[in-house]
Amino acid sequence: MRIEAPVVDVPDFDAVYRSDADPWRVRSSFYERRKLEIVLACLDRSTYATAWDPACGVGELAARLDARADRVLATDASAEAAQLSRTRNAELTGVEVVHHALPAPPPTGWSEFDLVALSEFFYYLTPEDRAAALTMINSVTADHAELISLHWRHKPHDAWLSGADAQTEICTQLQRDGWQPIVHHEDRDFVLDSFERSRGGQGGSSPPSSSDRGSR
Repeated sequence: MRIEAPVVDVPDFDAVYRSDADPWRVRSSFYERRKLEIVLACLDRSTYATAWDPACGVGELAARLDARADRVLATDASAEAAQLSRTRNAELTGVEVVHHALPAPPPTGWSEFDLVALSEFFYYLTPEDRAAALTMINSVTADHAELISLHWRHKPHDAWLSGADAQTEICTQLQRDGWQPIVHHEDRDFVLDSFERSRGGQGGSSPPSSSDRGSR
């Protein structure tokens, strides 16, 4: 007996952002502000050369990453969201905002990312696009890159799977590709994991930069 694939009515995010410039209250709710601070606190290094926020939404995470990275690429599959993020980060010369959808590779001129942040979107991708996105990210990261992933742990009614299941899928594929876990954080309504990439599957952190070394 053939099992029918589920039908998922993923939102039209352009329409969502046209009707509300901050639909998830990222800029105003304490829950969202606290969540962003936890993401930043879980980053393993003080600074990065290049960072990528591939579902930037209204641009708040990208704005905060500007203080930690020399260059930040902020992209979103929604043109409306990309424009909101572009406005939010207009005065930050280290942030570039591009309308871009996963699993396509990043725009020309961007590669060898030291940090990738997957935040609150993976459950909206099809199973095929989720696998392809992780394979692509694996190919554009530096030898000792870091990846941090955070999702609302429940299942949105208009998504393919729950955030908890999305995190499990991400963690499973990353570890299969040789990434080593750094942080696992479970909150009441969200779950966060971070990993370090090590070519050839060898674990361990990269040597600290001069700014990370304390005086002795």
